[in-house]
Amino acid sequence: MTTRRATSLYETYRASGAESYERHFVPAIGEPVARRLLEVAAPAPGERVLDVACGTGVAARLALDLVGPDGHVTGIDANPGTLDVARSVGPERIDWVAAPAEAVPLPEGGFDLVLCSMGLQFFSDKVQALREARRVLAPGGRIAWTTPGPTPPLFVAIDEALTAHLGPGASMFVHAVFSLADPDEARTLMAAAGFEGVAVQATSIPLRVGPPAEFLWQYVQSTPLAAMAAELDEQARADLEAEVAERGAPYVDGDATVMEPGLLIATGHRGDHP
Repeated sequence: MTTRRATSLYETYRASGAESYERHFVPAIGEPVARRLLEVAAPAPGERVLDVACGTGVAARLALDLVGPDGHVTGIDANPGTLDVARSVGPERIDWVAAPAEAVPLPEGGFDLVLCSMGLQFFSDKVQALREARRVLAPGGRIAWTTPGPTPPLFVAIDEALTAHLGPGASMFVHAVFSLADPDEARTLMAAAGFEGVAVQATSIPLRVGPPAEFLWQYVQSTPLAAMAAELDEQARADLEAEVAERGAPYVDGDATVMEPGLLIATGHRGDHP
């Protein structure tokens, strides 16, 4: 009698990181967070908007709807692959620029609003990135950015399972995602970059994602964790998936997994001086 090897959903959700991000992460998490950010930022018709760390461009696309035909939107991201996906799903009116947030290759004073949705926590030099955002703002222009945290229980459970099966390196990425959740740190960063009228609100957002086993691979394939998961054999992936399904069971509601992560939303303006 032979023993059948366990299988997982890994192959079902295998795709390039940017494609998986746009297909799974954006509808469930990226778009709801971007909409919340835009409610606060309130782009007006005719405004010029820069979306920093735009990824596949969800905030840029939503902003374009708000600024209308007389406005303009530019998205910038350090990963050319994500911009390829952004171009394939976004309108031609949006300009896409491949560059890091710390060195924006755009002229001073060219934008009325800078957005950054769930990207600032990853920047190697956050103050420099914010200084660049301030530099490209016109006098009186404003910035609005958001970061998630602290780590919600569902992600704690996923993090523990990833660490057990992939090693401690897997935990580093999850920790980075939720690493900028302190309002005082947000205010300090904004002040160091020269922004005025800084306001920081700590809020939360209810989200519904796929069942734990599906969400695991949707999330992994959308992040740098995909390379680590690719090194596992099928049995190891099945074991990881089973553990995530068990740990995530308390957060299941019907056919979805629910969570309500915290969000920081920070705003400020350049002021009327250089």
